[in-house]
Amino acid sequence: MSPSIDRLIEHEIDTLNDHLPETRVTLQELSESGKSFFITRSGEKSIFRIEEIEWLREQVPNQFHDSIRLPIVILRRLDHGLGIYTVAGNKTELFMIHRILGYVDPEWKNFASWKPIEQLARPQVQFLRKKMPSTSCIGIVHATREKAREDVTPD
Repeated sequence: MSPSIDRLIEHEIDTLNDHLPETRVTLQELSESGKSFFITRSGEKSIFRIEEIEWLREQVPNQFHDSIRLPIVILRRLDHGLGIYTVAGNKTELFMIHRILGYVDPEWKNFASWKPIEQLARPQVQFLRKKMPSTSCIGIVHATREKAREDVTPD
């Protein structure tokens, strides 16, 4: 593709991601401040459902509340293949996600030794979005020109 088409695609994807958070809020900050919203990249206020916040507080031990930032941003990774997503967050958020999905056997006390699994499949993301519709969001990440060339270059 030409550089001008690449720029156009990048602009369109950026526009599609305007609903993503400008900044994220920790579970602890939500508890202390009493506010239940975040500001999007486009400057709009997006509200968290109180019952989701309460449910997440029950899922995550108090000592980890300052490490869970909401909303959880799930990225559709066009450069990773069909139906592949990743979580744009830290190990604590990823651990919480996998526990919600039912894939993590260890308890929170074994968090330090857990080896992260970073990719999620579409059915997992659909399940998460049903459980956490206001405390998660999906963004789109496009492939770089270099990555796209690597994918089509024969070995």
